[in-house]
Amino acid sequence: MTDKQVTKDSQARMLRGWVFGLHATFIIDIGGRLGYFAELRRHGGAASAQDLATGVGLDLWRTEVWCRAACAAGIFTYDDAKGFVFAPFMDELLADGSPDLLMTHIVTSLTRDYLTYPEMFRSGKTKSFADHESDFFATQGRISALRAPQVVAVARQLPGIEDRLRSGGTVMDVGSGSGTVLIEFAKQFPTSRVTGVEPFDHFLETSRQAIQTNGLADRIRLEPVGAEQIHFSQEFDLVTMVQVFHEVPDRAKADILRRCHQSLKPSGTLLLVDRCAPATGADLRDRQFTMSIIEQWFEVTWGNIVNTRPEIMQMIQDAGFTIRQESADLIPTYWTFVAEK
Repeated sequence: MTDKQVTKDSQARMLRGWVFGLHATFIIDIGGRLGYFAELRRHGGAASAQDLATGVGLDLWRTEVWCRAACAAGIFTYDDAKGFVFAPFMDELLADGSPDLLMTHIVTSLTRDYLTYPEMFRSGKTKSFADHESDFFATQGRISALRAPQVVAVARQLPGIEDRLRSGGTVMDVGSGSGTVLIEFAKQFPTSRVTGVEPFDHFLETSRQAIQTNGLADRIRLEPVGAEQIHFSQEFDLVTMVQVFHEVPDRAKADILRRCHQSLKPSGTLLLVDRCAPATGADLRDRQFTMSIIEQWFEVTWGNIVNTRPEIMQMIQDAGFTIRQESADLIPTYWTFVAEK
């Protein structure tokens, strides 16, 4: 079977599809933020524009325009007897708090950055992660909460970690964000002690509230410092870094890994989960690298650098670790590195 022939017309259709996709992304984002999807569910999955407008307390004409656009994008279909209904599987995919809906909210937030790219590319200015808006951080925290059980599940598979943490072991999460990984470890291992290292005030406050709400203040501590200031010595059985390594200053990464090594007990484990930039032309054509490439793109004006697999592995080894495993399959779209002190 041969590939379809690439023509000027086929390439033009692809370009137009991307432009249309931008509109669809905003249609989804706005529908989620305004509550149209939740209201349609409340009506049993079928409703008129009038029903939706009344339910969310918004203008009928604008609501009807949005509903028609949702149909054009394939999010809704229209039934002459029932009104607007979800297209197949869209009810599930766009449920409140679903990964797909949350990611849509993140993407639309990033358009604020994209509008500044021409000027920032010319000037070399940066807008750091910490400089973003509060709604961006809130959505990031919700996505992190979905990923936290995956992180703990991977940790359970590592040699000796299950026994250590069930016997009162210790975990440090570097760049702990809104605290979701900390809380997940503390819940799943009731005798463990967990430490979060996090410099951003927004995340520290969010973490403190969540820790208090879950009644875990006696087993989770927060260190309000950056990864470059980690100062522990042989205190932890496990150190985790989840979607953080590419966000710390490139010049500091080697030192941060050495500090993680120093923080671990003998035979302790480092679990590093992050993106990996392509190192070769073959990597660039490999779909496993797609999300890493896109993440580097939307963080390019933040100053963040996504390293290649060989670069990350070399830094881990230079810090004194022995790499026991590296995989692109343990947590989808990320690379997972497991190293031992």
